[in-house]
Amino acid sequence: MTAFELERAPIHRYAHVDWDSERWDGFVPRDGDIYVCTCYKSGTTWTQMISALLVFQTPNLPQPLNEISPWLDLVTDAKEAEHARLAAQSHRRILKTHTPLDGLKWHESAKYLVVARDPRDVFVSMMNHQDNTDLETERALAAEMGSDATVSDLLAATEEDRLKEWLTRGFFSWERDGYPYWSVFHHGETFWQHRDRNNVLMLHYSQLKLDLEREMRRVSGFLDIEIDEAVFPSLVEAAGFEAMKKKADSLAPGADAKLWKSNARFFNKGTSGQWQDRWSARNLERLEALCKTYPADYINWLMSGGTSA
Repeated sequence: MTAFELERAPIHRYAHVDWDSERWDGFVPRDGDIYVCTCYKSGTTWTQMISALLVFQTPNLPQPLNEISPWLDLVTDAKEAEHARLAAQSHRRILKTHTPLDGLKWHESAKYLVVARDPRDVFVSMMNHQDNTDLETERALAAEMGSDATVSDLLAATEEDRLKEWLTRGFFSWERDGYPYWSVFHHGETFWQHRDRNNVLMLHYSQLKLDLEREMRRVSGFLDIEIDEAVFPSLVEAAGFEAMKKKADSLAPGADAKLWKSNARFFNKGTSGQWQDRWSARNLERLEALCKTYPADYINWLMSGGTSA
């Protein structure tokens, strides 16, 4: 995807079981809108929280996080109603999206916060996420949307086979991997190609873990939000893993729908490297083969924890 193509209409429509990029059609943007652009289990809620803390300049947010920063791609609510709710917001808007950049309409006046994570950790976190999903609630929500299938129903029986499919099969015809979700690799690459634009900031989960204060200062500068040194330490503390876990009932997406067996477990461990005890040699070989199909500089950055640019 070239810079010229970025200014054109989206290349792909992503119609998944849970979300649909078509829901952006008719959305009216504003100058300064903040797009939190992530794949699953890559720091989405964390980055939404960081953004909200910086926008409101208080650790005590005025509303639950998913009301301040809704996931517009999600298919559960009527698109028009969601657009109306966003239009009624008077604060600087924070928009969550899981859509890759080739499925979004580009807005030059917006700010794109892009967060990536080591795909090996993403998969392990996603399996923990699946285990925490209340299947009855998931199926009830799917039925409300007129569907009798959920992502859980598409998963292979064993983690070994789930990982094999995730590394070798795409949900969408233009992707190589990610089934039954979508491609972590492709998602990040669509933004990586445009990382030099002044309204795109590439963040890495590992760097947020390593030095949250430093990364929040980067985000604040990128969003043109002046740091109040008297308030800033409390914002950093509120964005910490333990602080967010304690407020899981108001921060975890889907908490109001009782989608999780435990809201607190949505913020499970937030650690890296758990894959080392869970991935077989054969699946590591599949990962290596997959990585070779993506640009080397992007893979180096993605797999090195953001230390290689």
